[in-house]
Amino acid sequence: MNPTILTGWSIAALLFAAALLAPFGTGLRRGASSLVAAMTVAGAVTLYSHDVMALPQICAALITGGAVGLGLGRGLPRSALPALLSGLVGQAGLAAVFIGAAAWRNPHAFGLLDDVTDRLRIDGAVAIGTAVAWGAMACGGAVTILWRGSVQQAGYPLVASVMLLATGGCVAVFVANPQIGWLLACVGVALLAGRGLTKWGMGPGTEPALALVGGFAGWAVAASAFLMENMAMAVAGGLAGAAGSLFGARLCGGAGRKGLADGGRRP
Repeated sequence: MNPTILTGWSIAALLFAAALLAPFGTGLRRGASSLVAAMTVAGAVTLYSHDVMALPQICAALITGGAVGLGLGRGLPRSALPALLSGLVGQAGLAAVFIGAAAWRNPHAFGLLDDVTDRLRIDGAVAIGTAVAWGAMACGGAVTILWRGSVQQAGYPLVASVMLLATGGCVAVFVANPQIGWLLACVGVALLAGRGLTKWGMGPGTEPALALVGGFAGWAVAASAFLMENMAMAVAGGLAGAAGSLFGARLCGGAGRKGLADGGRRP
């Protein structure tokens, strides 16, 4: 990788880490500033790493997407923003599922076949399984948030943990035996795992759950980027996945500690 690009991604990662480690309350504004700076650096590095011939199309897509996002953010009421973000994150997860399915259906087009045996390589099967699993978890979590009115209580962490382990087991079996049945099993179990983890995150509120689902989508994008051999996209997806997962875990942990403290003050 070009040293300039590597340096830029390192700076973006450090800024993301600084945003995640910023304390709640007084440090929230500083964390938000670090997050904006990290996104700016990541966007600049992404533009620098691509071919100059495609730069006008990339800039046009960025301007169009930014204008649509600005219009939606300013035109919709604040109460509708979580539903909008959940829908967008769910679409990103669904795209990762389709990319993984396309790579499994035609691995030659993605360069995933072994030159000697003409079979799917292990690293390709791992990328397909993880992309499909994380994408399905993002879809399941987004649907759970959109249907939060039917959720009467928070989920159980033990059940969510078991489903997460089952998802990892299905991915491992798919890597060993990349058949359509195991790929569909990965999707089904991952949907349940995403629903369970999101219900657990919705105990403190919608914000932790939305952060967790965004983390799922980030990891799905990172795995999909390996299939498309786009390292810039892989780094960006990994940063988004780490940020969403850690931020959601911090929000859930902070809410849990606050509840324990409130319970200790009661007679």
